[in-house]
Amino acid sequence: MNSEKIKYLLNLVLKNIKKRKLRSILTILSVTIGIASIIALILISEGLFNSVKKQFMDMGINNIYITPVNFGGGANGEFGASSRLSDDIKLTERDVKDIERLAEVNKVFGISYKIGKITVSNQDEYAFVIMADRKKADGIFETMNLEIEKGTSLQGKSGHVAIIGSYFADGLFEKEVKIGSKIKIKEVDFKIIGILETIGNTQDDSQIYIPQDAGNEIFGTSDELQQIMVTIKDGYDVDEVKEKIEKKLEKTHQENTFTVITAKQILSLIRNILNSLQILLITIAAISVIVGSVGIMNSIYTSVIERTKEVGILKSIGAKISDILFIFVSESIILSIIGGVIGLVFGIGLAKAVEWYASYRNFDMLQIIINPEIIIITLILSIIIGLIAGVLPARKAAKMNAVDALKNIN
Repeated sequence: MNSEKIKYLLNLVLKNIKKRKLRSILTILSVTIGIASIIALILISEGLFNSVKKQFMDMGINNIYITPVNFGGGANGEFGASSRLSDDIKLTERDVKDIERLAEVNKVFGISYKIGKITVSNQDEYAFVIMADRKKADGIFETMNLEIEKGTSLQGKSGHVAIIGSYFADGLFEKEVKIGSKIKIKEVDFKIIGILETIGNTQDDSQIYIPQDAGNEIFGTSDELQQIMVTIKDGYDVDEVKEKIEKKLEKTHQENTFTVITAKQILSLIRNILNSLQILLITIAAISVIVGSVGIMNSIYTSVIERTKEVGILKSIGAKISDILFIFVSESIILSIIGGVIGLVFGIGLAKAVEWYASYRNFDMLQIIINPEIIIITLILSIIIGLIAGVLPARKAAKMNAVDALKNIN
C-alpha cells in the first residue's frame, strides 16, 4: 500500500469520524474514563512509594531496626506499654550496649514512644512523645533525618525540655507554640527549646521529642525501649550484620520475642503491599477500559452497517480486502488514541489534584512525577484497545460481497 493510497484512506476515515460527531465523542469518552482511572492510580501509588523510598534513602538504606514483639501495644493496651511484660521480651539499654560491641556496627540508638496528653493554654491534645538519650540526641536526629529549624538540640540539655514538630508548633493548637513556650506533658511542665523542619505529614510533624530520663519520670517507665536503630560501617553487608545482631540478642532474649529488619526489607514490604493494591485497583479500573473497547467495537460495527454502500463502491473500483480492513481498523485506533490522550491528561490532572489536596491536608510527602514511560504506556494501551476493538467489525466489512453491498444503493 503506497503513501498516496494511505493518505486517501485516512482522509476517508477522518471524514467519517467528523460526520458522526456525537457517536465519536461518546466512543472517545468511554475510553477516556478507563485510561484516566488507570493513569491516576499508577501515578498516585508510584508517588507514595517514591516518597517512602526517599525517606529511607535520606535516613540510610542500610540501617537496621529492632523492635520487641509487643511494639505498638502492651499489657494495658497503651501504645508502647511493656512494664508488665517479662524482661526477656523488653528491649533495654543493655541490648544497645551489646550491639555496640559488634565490630561492624557504627552507631546504635534506642528510643521509646508513648502517646501522651499535651496541654497548651488549657487546650488538651494527644500526640506521640518520642524519648531519646540526651547524650545521643544529635546522632538520633541525624539517623532519623530530622533537622532543627529553630532553637537548639536536646544534646546534653538538662531538665524538662522538648523539641516539637512544625505542625505541633503551628496548627495542632489554637495558640502557636514558640521557642521558650511552656507546655504540659501529663501535667508536667516542659520548656520548648527547638522546632523541627517540616517532614511532610501531619502525624510526624505533630510529634514531640523529650529526653529519655524525663520521659521515664512522667510515664513511670524504666529503661525499656520500643525501637533500636543501628547504622553499620561502610563495606559491610547489611544482611550479614543483621544475622549477627539476631544471634547476639538470642543470648539474652527468648526466641521470637524481637524483630530485626533492615530498611531494604521494609522498603520491599511496602513495595509489595502497594503493588498488590495497585493491581487490585487497576483491575477494577480495567473494567472501564473493557467497556470502552466494547463501545468502540459497537461504534465500528454500526459504522460498517451504515457504510455498506460505501464499501460496495470501494470494492467495485478495485479496493482490496486489506484496504477495507485498513479503513475500519484505523478508525477504531484513531478513536482509541484520542480517548487515550485525553484520558492521560485527565489522569495526570486527577493525580495532581490528589497531590494538591494531600499538601493542603499537610501531607507534603506525596510527589506525583510524570515519567515518559507513562505516556508511552498510554499510547501503546490505546493502540491495543483500538486494534482489538476494530478487527472484528473490519473483517465483517472486508468480507462483504460487492454486489450485495451495491444492491443497497437506491
